[in-house]
Amino acid sequence: MTGFPRAIGKLRPQVKNDAWGSHTVIAELTGRSAPTEQPESELWMGAHEAAPSGIADTTLDQLVARDPVLALGPRVAEYFGGRFPFLLKILAPETALSVQVHPDAAQALEAESGTYVDAWPKPEALVAVTRFEIFAGLRSYADIQRLVDSLDVPELSKKLAEVSGSSTPVTTLLANFLRLSADEQDELVAAVVAGCGARLQGPDAEAFDAVLRTAKQFPGDIGLVVLLLMVHRVLEPGDYIFVPAGVLHAYVGGTCVELLANSDNIVRAGLTPKPLNIEELLRIVDTDREMVPERPTPGRVSSYPVDVPHFQLHVVAPGRDETPLPGTERPRIALALHGSVTIHCGDSDLELAPGESCFLGAGECPATASGHGTLYLATSGLSN
Repeated sequence: MTGFPRAIGKLRPQVKNDAWGSHTVIAELTGRSAPTEQPESELWMGAHEAAPSGIADTTLDQLVARDPVLALGPRVAEYFGGRFPFLLKILAPETALSVQVHPDAAQALEAESGTYVDAWPKPEALVAVTRFEIFAGLRSYADIQRLVDSLDVPELSKKLAEVSGSSTPVTTLLANFLRLSADEQDELVAAVVAGCGARLQGPDAEAFDAVLRTAKQFPGDIGLVVLLLMVHRVLEPGDYIFVPAGVLHAYVGGTCVELLANSDNIVRAGLTPKPLNIEELLRIVDTDREMVPERPTPGRVSSYPVDVPHFQLHVVAPGRDETPLPGTERPRIALALHGSVTIHCGDSDLELAPGESCFLGAGECPATASGHGTLYLATSGLSN
């Protein structure tokens, strides 16, 4: 940190080890030897209490606590009560993540005690680093009806007919699936998986194939049927999608950079050995939000739209010339991938090797970047 004013410096991110992670991806992106002894699922860069990043001789959450106004800026510090507003991650799933949903702020506060690990909402966004396969958002009832008709599984068609008179057929169908007895779930899942295997042509072939591949990882899991209610997408590198609170989603595989509110609140609906909270999921799920990949602003710096105050993502393309970084007077975390990037701040430079990241406090001077790598820059969505 020599030569840098106040709160700016390289971060020491936290590696998360989950069974669904990769033994190679995060290690290789951060310049470490691979394969790793344990699977590495996520790389956290932020100040969440469960795994705060190190910075100099402290941690980012402690640094912010020392002087929230310097670190966050006066408006951001006041709005978020002095708490760091976002969390930047690399995700590297080799097996599917659970089908899950996250609460908004009011839902997190209203929930029964012990339901959530913190009192914050958890909207999130991601940009694909490699091809990244996801299910995100629920299909419309009409589209579910079309898909079920094409799949031609009598057990599934019967369940759909049972909700045809409901005022909220998608929510009711989801609830009926999740509330089936264990034997009923086994019967329905087996029929659905067999039906997907017999229909690997046509407009839904990619979704059916994804269900089949996931069935090998989670045999007999009711989450496989829930996937059919959701929209399947394969994001290409650079594609971006915003997932607001309440939207059901499951990430199948690939590598992405994820940016989210500073929360770890999760409610699961399948594809996991962890407990499901069906009633809470049905309370908070949003069945109407359509998920559409977002388009960035054009230019060397791509800024992605978002409608929450917690975060905004910017991606800076490689280039030898210095380019101004957005988010001056906001808290920022910068991550370099696929090459080194130099952050220029006043009279000082900070070089980030591939996989390295740094924090720039809101009290810092305007910054620029140059280099051969791609820079992922996370800022608060709320300006000072």
